[in-house]
Amino acid sequence: MARPRLTLVEALEGIVEPAGKTVIDVGCGDGTLVRHFARLGARAIGIEVSAGQLERALKQAGEGESYNVASGERLPFADASAHVVLYMKSFHHLPVAAMRPALTEAARVLAPGGRLVAVEPLPEGTFFELTRLADDETEVRAAAYAALKSPPPALIPEREFFYDSAVRVPNVERVLEMMAAVEPARRQRVAEAEPEIRRSYEALVQEDAEGPFFIAPMRCNIFVRGN
Repeated sequence: MARPRLTLVEALEGIVEPAGKTVIDVGCGDGTLVRHFARLGARAIGIEVSAGQLERALKQAGEGESYNVASGERLPFADASAHVVLYMKSFHHLPVAAMRPALTEAARVLAPGGRLVAVEPLPEGTFFELTRLADDETEVRAAAYAALKSPPPALIPEREFFYDSAVRVPNVERVLEMMAAVEPARRQRVAEAEPEIRRSYEALVQEDAEGPFFIAPMRCNIFVRGN
């Protein structure tokens, strides 16, 4: 059966009801989702592992959003202080040894009835075929899924679903920029693989009325914090 084509915001509709809630986005990148939930009335907080990783988000920060330098296994929040913890395509970027501690930490900061939502890319699709040229994440994505399938007792699995995401990029230069921005260690690998990435971009890219895009299949796992 064909998977639905959804944006990240569409995938989260009906799962995250942000108005008046504290929403923590771990691995927030440029803060797009933090700003989205702040506009919907949440106290939205973005987390990144370094000040450098937060620069793009801080340049665009507005009312209702804030940012902290922290790691998923050491969140700077009180017990039961959040309603939603998000890992949006970021859980597999944790060190493998930190994955299960990060789930325990998410359970700690969630209030009873709060939700942990983890959206993770599958190791398939045209965007994966392109990005694996600089960093093949097959094993680490499998490790992330194994951790999510064995959550701490306080996190009760609620639902799992799959969808396709269209990764829209105007040109190969933007792809190279995106790939290098994920983590500093990737920059050298991206530079070394650049000629092959450019060739593969032309071979794999698709185009519709909205412009060039690649397909990235996604899995969403939702957990509820027990009492």
